[in-house]
Amino acid sequence: MAEPIIVKEYAKVEINDSYLDKLQAYLKCQKLESALKVSRHGIKTKSWVGVIKYKNLHLEILPKLISEDANNDKKISEEERSIILKNLIFMLSYTKNLDIKTNDNAKLSTEKNPFIEILIREFATSLFEALKRLTPKRYVREEENLNYLKGKIKFSENIRYNCTNQAKFYCEYDEFSENNLLNQLFLFVSTCLYNISNNSYNKKTLKFIINYYSDISFVRFDKFKARKIKLTRNQELFKKSFNLAKMFVEQTSVDLSKNKFENITLVWDMNKLFEEFIFELIKRKIPECEAIAQKPKRLLKRENVTRRDTRIDILIQKPQVIIDTKYKKFTDFDDISSADIYQVTTYCLLHNYKRAILLYPQYDKKAPDICDYQLNCAENNYYIDFCTVNLKNNDLKDKEVQNSIIAKIKSIIGN
Repeated sequence: MAEPIIVKEYAKVEINDSYLDKLQAYLKCQKLESALKVSRHGIKTKSWVGVIKYKNLHLEILPKLISEDANNDKKISEEERSIILKNLIFMLSYTKNLDIKTNDNAKLSTEKNPFIEILIREFATSLFEALKRLTPKRYVREEENLNYLKGKIKFSENIRYNCTNQAKFYCEYDEFSENNLLNQLFLFVSTCLYNISNNSYNKKTLKFIINYYSDISFVRFDKFKARKIKLTRNQELFKKSFNLAKMFVEQTSVDLSKNKFENITLVWDMNKLFEEFIFELIKRKIPECEAIAQKPKRLLKRENVTRRDTRIDILIQKPQVIIDTKYKKFTDFDDISSADIYQVTTYCLLHNYKRAILLYPQYDKKAPDICDYQLNCAENNYYIDFCTVNLKNNDLKDKEVQNSIIAKIKSIIGN
């Protein structure tokens, strides 16, 4: 696997290759055309972060608003990249976008590995540890021509195969077997990852898993086949491995001739991730607020009229406050978009709330931690607060850091 080009959001990468048109078509096929802007001169990253690997292109896109320096022109140091990756992985795990709950995130991030190798290690290690305790078995439906009756007879097949040999029975039965779809998925993903990984630890662990599954049938999977698999209650031990395996299958394409993942698009929209992270913080740390994530609400209801849906990010019920997260630059009042004000005003009117908060991440370390402004709409008797939260910490996983963010949100909400 080629060494990654490491960039931040909204960075330009000059590439003059013939496959750029094909890259654009591939992203469209994956419904990720909004992740990159592709032109004949190269590409420009947007608000999506993660890994994009297509043919010879290997991009590692990092969020700039959780880094110490939001400037795209400055080269990313190894230390800064380590902190960003560690915090990004924590945000993904905290919001359940990525089921990573390891205590070894810091170690993984500082080993100078590409982000894809960190994800591969998470899958390989979690599956290795789970298999040391249990091999998942499931009932698998089998059909076989037997000398004895087992399960139930399939009469049409029995007549076809045993018309002249009435000593045999064509049976259908359920066998409690290790050779089931879940283990076949793990074997398929382990094989594909083994063939693209360059990390010695990852390859060693994946090789152990492949050898462990030597009696399991090798079956190729696509995202539709993987989605049919559901974990049983006694297989919760494999939840993390299963979620990561599905992620690899759903967000990659497979070179079937070589049994390896060829093109990889493991990316997440930071607008959505920031919103979900703030929501989960409030939900877990301030349960008395009774925060809920709103489903889309239809504004226009007349037939034959273009309908517009609106969805509030976070609705606080006690006290009644609307929080609208905005993952964008905010250092002073000039950065506030009129469209954002109109949007949150509409939310207040729709729900008859008197207060709203537009919440931004702190832009850079020179900006103050708190940039508080208040818009007083006296004629309508509601207020809009504008403020930031600081995500530029060495460790978002640290309880004190989380508590400082929560204290800030509490002070704004008025709890």
